[in-house]
Amino acid sequence: MLKPTVVIGSGISGLATALLLGRSGRRVVVLEQASQPAPVIRGFHRSGHYFNSGFHYAGGFSSGGPLDRFSRHLGLSADLELVPWCEQGGDLLRIMSPLHNYQLPSGFAEVRSYLCDCFPAAAAEIETYLDEVEAEWCRFPYLDPSLDIRDYRFQIVHSQSLGERLACFSPWPDLQTLLSMHTFLYGVDPDVASHCLNARIAGSYYHSAHAVSGGGRAILDALLKQLGNYDVEIRCQSEVTGLENSGDRVTAVVLAGGERLPAAEVVATVAPQQVANWLEGTSVRPVYQKRLKGLRQTPSAYLVCSTSQAARSVLAGRNLFCCQERGLFRAAEADELTRRAFFLSAEEDRLIAIFPALYTEVADRARDRESGSAAYLRWKQELAAELLGLVAHKVPELDDLEFVDLATPLTLRRFSGNPSGALYGTAHCVGQYNPHALTRLDGFYISGQAVSAPGLLGALLSAYVTCGALLGPDLLQRELQRCL
Repeated sequence: MLKPTVVIGSGISGLATALLLGRSGRRVVVLEQASQPAPVIRGFHRSGHYFNSGFHYAGGFSSGGPLDRFSRHLGLSADLELVPWCEQGGDLLRIMSPLHNYQLPSGFAEVRSYLCDCFPAAAAEIETYLDEVEAEWCRFPYLDPSLDIRDYRFQIVHSQSLGERLACFSPWPDLQTLLSMHTFLYGVDPDVASHCLNARIAGSYYHSAHAVSGGGRAILDALLKQLGNYDVEIRCQSEVTGLENSGDRVTAVVLAGGERLPAAEVVATVAPQQVANWLEGTSVRPVYQKRLKGLRQTPSAYLVCSTSQAARSVLAGRNLFCCQERGLFRAAEADELTRRAFFLSAEEDRLIAIFPALYTEVADRARDRESGSAAYLRWKQELAAELLGLVAHKVPELDDLEFVDLATPLTLRRFSGNPSGALYGTAHCVGQYNPHALTRLDGFYISGQAVSAPGLLGALLSAYVTCGALLGPDLLQRELQRCL
């Protein structure tokens, strides 16, 4: 039997990579450490409620958008029921000091009109800025035939920072907040966020915004359905501990317990720090391993799950970004809880509040968590009450919040495999060279958000970038162009 291509990790990027390779005729084995595929995006049930923990909404699903093209090419569209976000204001912004609310609509024309109406003195600068964003937002590999993949990486690394680009709006600090709030969705403050990447991410939401009925579970089910048509095996509870190589080429994956799985190629879709550990003992130089380990990570988070009948109206077709002060939107993960920004997303009466956090806040509680001690449970209950109290205080419209569960950076570390529980994984920021799909070990590739961008769009894009390196970029380019 031919050696399989082994994909490590069964998140969206891993499953999309397996699907593209399976469709090319390869035999593929997907290895997942957890007991079920896609442990992050699949969501969870608590107290009879399903919480969509790993996916809330996405930009670019409307006709002509990159997610529309990717989902049609992968065969997912027929199984995804898109729920359009409120066109009049799908992204709500609340600035606390002093209190002011904004409702950013969907559609580039609508965004232009709204911002120019709110800040008429800045209209000329707004038009220029949004012209840049609209020109940039869809410039992704395989969707823009003129864009070289190598240029895509260097544009982000050497881009002007978002904070620098928005300096011209300093007379209008509320406008700066509106134009930088989407940085919360990829965990990088505007001072180091790439203006180029932010234009592509925020621009996707300006283009269109949708939820998916059934959330991340529906996307997962659609992928698994397509994978069933090809020679793809998913093996859960399969922890990878190392790689084997012969000369400069990977030859096998080593699993916990000593099992050795021969491989024609290997694609890792997990945190780069884990990849670096597996490369120890191979022919890859230590300096490359050190670079992977040293990549800047995004903050972690507290995720507070609750129910609220009021959310059915307050957050119907909307998300809410809340920050303490006007100016560049900052997550403030190192500040006291009362000053941190947070993000609210609801599906009917189920609400998730995301507060940025640092793993160091909870690292000393890891042992208590494993033992389930009374002290740990008491601390978690007290923290949940404080966080939910902040939501109730700053968003009093949600006057019937009922706590259900709390995830901490310890939870995120366990389910994502990221050592610091980073909510969005490896940061994409000015000056940082994130890993390329090709590595220094022949036949070993990297995929996942670290390679391309965060979120659903970034996860799918990384699959195309990596499979383009394996299959040749022209094949996927031609296929995607037929999906116009």
